[in-house]
Amino acid sequence: MNRDNKFLKVQYLKNLFPIIFSVLGGTINALIDSVFVSLFLGEEGLAAVNVCMPIYLVICTFGSLIAAGASVMSSQATGKDDMKRAVWCYRVAFMMNIILGAVFTAAGILLCDPISGLLSQNGSLKDYVYIYSFITMIGILPTMLSYLPMYYLQMEGKMKHITVSMIMMITLDTMLDWVLMYIFDMGIYGAAFASLFSCLITCIYSYISMETGYSNYHIKPVSLKLSYIKEIIRYGSPSALGNFTDAAKLLLLNALFLKLGGASVVAVWAVINSLSELAVSITSGVPQAAAPMVAAYYTARENSGLRILMKLQIKYGLTIAAIFGIILTAMHLPLEMVFSVSERLFLPLVCLSVYILFDLISSVFISFFQTTDRVLLSNILVVFRRFLFPVGTAALVLFFGGYTWLFLPIGSILTILAGMICTAIVWRSESKVKRYLSKLLLLDDYLEREKKVIDFSIVPENEIICNASEQIIDFCSENKMNSRQTMKLQLAIEELLTIIARKNTGMESIDLRAFALDDVIGLRIRCAGHRYNPFENQADIDDDEMLGIAILIRLSKNVSFTYSLGINVINIAFENNTNVNK
Repeated sequence: MNRDNKFLKVQYLKNLFPIIFSVLGGTINALIDSVFVSLFLGEEGLAAVNVCMPIYLVICTFGSLIAAGASVMSSQATGKDDMKRAVWCYRVAFMMNIILGAVFTAAGILLCDPISGLLSQNGSLKDYVYIYSFITMIGILPTMLSYLPMYYLQMEGKMKHITVSMIMMITLDTMLDWVLMYIFDMGIYGAAFASLFSCLITCIYSYISMETGYSNYHIKPVSLKLSYIKEIIRYGSPSALGNFTDAAKLLLLNALFLKLGGASVVAVWAVINSLSELAVSITSGVPQAAAPMVAAYYTARENSGLRILMKLQIKYGLTIAAIFGIILTAMHLPLEMVFSVSERLFLPLVCLSVYILFDLISSVFISFFQTTDRVLLSNILVVFRRFLFPVGTAALVLFFGGYTWLFLPIGSILTILAGMICTAIVWRSESKVKRYLSKLLLLDDYLEREKKVIDFSIVPENEIICNASEQIIDFCSENKMNSRQTMKLQLAIEELLTIIARKNTGMESIDLRAFALDDVIGLRIRCAGHRYNPFENQADIDDDEMLGIAILIRLSKNVSFTYSLGINVINIAFENNTNVNK
């Protein structure tokens, strides 16, 4: 019996494209503004929007810090069947956003003038930069709040709502840009207000979606426990550090390009940067689609599932990134016209396309280490990926007179090499104590290597279910279970899978894990479909077809059920009294 990738493949792909679209909605506003501003105001307006980007990234730093950190904690809690902690994390994160958002809005409005002067170097762009920055500051609170429902709608399996919110944001921003800039002749004011209003309305829709239908997560005021705040910051630090280092990188590169060539050079960089921000929907969306499942599987110690998820991310991520790069390069002439730049974009787009491929791989591993309690390693790789190698490589290429845009692919390749070195150092250090530590993903494979667990997948059909029940005997024998314990596991497989298949028709694959630990033996079942808890409805327990479930409940030490990410997770555990029998 082996675990295949059918179940996780379906679940991952169900999440992938809505999450890519949700990340796209967060980045495309700047691209839309760039296009409209460049057409309406020319290269100076385009340069001003790009110069203001660090402000937006700093705001995103705190929004992603709170949302990503809380979602990792909630996902890990669901892996341990602790829904109370999962819900509390959501509510603490909401309160943190409200408080910090209000404080940052007030501070941003007061400090807008000196910040604008710093970003524009008090040059010809200052007036445009001040206007765009001021309106961006007004929208700090909805921008920060918008991150939280995007993460938690995914955890609730409400992928349609994520897609709708993305379409809503892009459509509203495009329409408002046109109306405010061209009909009401508001110029850069119109572009900034369009982004603000589209974000606000989408944010309201997302929270309404969280509150309607079946949901584990509802807004409720709670006290801000210091222990929760610390953990949210720790787990969210890689996401926040990524946005912060992006802001610092843009600040340095903008200053460098502005000093070397003025507004025209910055305008070319603005195009490349805007398109790279568009690619973030892939490089961030691919790992984000898997992150909650990775966190839940990690706390459940299901390493086979983690490896499948990593392979799925690399396979589909590289495929999508390659297609995106080919399309981008092929459209170099239309892009030159849309952005109104005089420089040729073909070679810069080739460099950008190669960069995206390697950057995706780095992003997948950074997200993996973030959600598997390797936060420090994740943060180190973030600094390499987002700041050290891009800025350092750009400076070296310019210093030695090389082709400027080569800094993109060279920096991304160096990031992967540095990441491999760091991972090898961690493995060498920890493997002295944890002799079952895997080299690439740094997972503890003790349970698998000692054959304390067996992971397998089955098609939920009666004959196959019966065969699985018979094949589990070998696993029970290897772990020296007596006949009574073996019978319990067989009964659990037969009764639970039969009733699940009957209540949730159309499932192609179900993932199972049988475990034999020192104090408990048992079974964990993961299946898709609508929410169904076989232990929940006590009225059904008296029915003849539910008699087996009733027997299991009486025999078990503990039963639990969670429904997250659109996945039913059923756990049943029995006492392991083998040593007592001996």
